[in-house]
Amino acid sequence: MRLACSSYSYNEELEDGMDLAEFFEICAADLDVAGVELIDEHLPGDDPDSLDRVADLAVDHGLEIACLSVFYNDFAKASREERREDVRLVRDWLDGADRLGADVVRAFTGFPGLHDRDHGDPAVWRDVTTCLQECVDYARTVEPTLAVENHNHDGLIRTADDIFRVRSGVNGDLGLVLDLANYVDGVDSVRRSLHLADHVHAAYDDVAADGSEPSYEHYDEALASLADRRYDGFVTVEYEGDGNPFEEVPRAVNYLADRVDR
Repeated sequence: MRLACSSYSYNEELEDGMDLAEFFEICAADLDVAGVELIDEHLPGDDPDSLDRVADLAVDHGLEIACLSVFYNDFAKASREERREDVRLVRDWLDGADRLGADVVRAFTGFPGLHDRDHGDPAVWRDVTTCLQECVDYARTVEPTLAVENHNHDGLIRTADDIFRVRSGVNGDLGLVLDLANYVDGVDSVRRSLHLADHVHAAYDDVAADGSEPSYEHYDEALASLADRRYDGFVTVEYEGDGNPFEEVPRAVNYLADRVDR
């Protein structure tokens, strides 16, 4: 189990002109993490030359590209044409992640609440499953694992039961990006789905003085359970708060580093 840092932790800085070379330098020299998770919008382009330059930058800094995160796709949209566009988006980034050498591609299932659709509507689950099946079929042609992320609030998979349901509807390997903060029932669903994790998010809205996340006291338990299960993937620090990431992120990383290998 190793630590990575999401480029979303420095989202405003990357949007304001920081380039990935600087982000990689922070991750390698300041944070001393083993990997990075890259949001697709933070990449300089999706053409082969741009992707090759990013892959080379990661190698130069001794970093593994742990995950390429699609931001965002939504297979719960009411429009079939829009869902088809998002299927193409995920397929394209499966190819892009393959070129980057990323371990995992994070995709979403969908957000029915954003489209005035009901979470329990069988048509929503059918639409999402149909799109995921096509993406899973395509993922067989590339090296990265396709994994969906649990997401509370308007998300389709917001409990462990939702994860089990969506996976049971797909033929083939559909992974899980386990976000420790993104279940509506908190630690209960974390405990029930730990064994499925291909990649893990330790999301932070706030960083306490000791580097813990005060709103999510179960992080220590979850990381210990992952270690007991010999989980050998990455845990990504995903800072989403309003503070200064140059102060907050290192504190979170140092806290988690005492619980996982960097």
